[in-house]
This record gives sequence, C-alpha cells and structure tokens, in this order.
Amino acid sequence: MDVFDTTAFSALMRGERGMLDFLRARLPADVAVVPPVVAEIDYGIQRLEPGKRKRMLREERRTALRAQIRVLGWTPEASQRFGVLKTSLDRLGTPVDDFDIAVAAIAMAHGAGVVTANLPHFSPMEDLRCRHWAG
Repeated sequence: MDVFDTTAFSALMRGERGMLDFLRARLPADVAVVPPVVAEIDYGIQRLEPGKRKRMLREERRTALRAQIRVLGWTPEASQRFGVLKTSLDRLGTPVDDFDIAVAAIAMAHGAGVVTANLPHFSPMEDLRCRHWAG
C-alpha cells in the first residue's frame, strides 16, 4: 500500500499526468492518505479567497478524491512510531517537519510506504519505504 503525502495529493488534485498514471496503475485499496495530509490540503483551500472559482474547483476536486481514497487512522502504534522517528531525527540533527514525521509514522503503522515529491524530507526516516510517483 502507498500513502500519498501532501505533494502527491496536491499533484493528484491538479491532475498531473504522472500522478494520474500512477493512480490508474493501482487498485483503490492500494492507496490512501492520512489525517495530516487531509489537514494540509484543507488549510491550503481555506487560504484561497471564499467565493472564488479556484477555491470552488479545489473544494470539488478534494471532495471527489476523498470519496475515492481512504484515510488511514492515527493509531496508538502510529503515535509510538512518531516518537521513535522524531527522537531518531533529533539525535541525528536532521530537522524534519512534524507533519512529515506524522505521515511517515502513520504509513509505517499501516505497513505502507509514502509517495512524495519531497524524497529528501522522508529519506532520513529509518525503515520507511518512500518513492516519487514518476519513478
């Protein structure tokens, strides 16, 4: 299974060809998002001016995609993995955004990898499978 991070879900919302090809090659059960990604997408939409066409189109696209792509839960195991990952990264002196750590922790707790355009953000996380959707 693959979890889309915010860059991947955003590419899907924009209809990027490579991401659409990646998604078409998978079964619906093989992809998911996690609560931090949903939150970041909602934040990005809320920043757009209310009533504007761009915001309405993004809201519609988000709603359509959320109906097709499941959201994995933040489990107690994900919380534990978050603590382990964050501590490990702190000890290495490798700053990584907490939302990225949360995405990784939730994915790992569900036995999934992460699909992202930000491989440098995720690659320092030990035991995490991550890849770009184009390759």
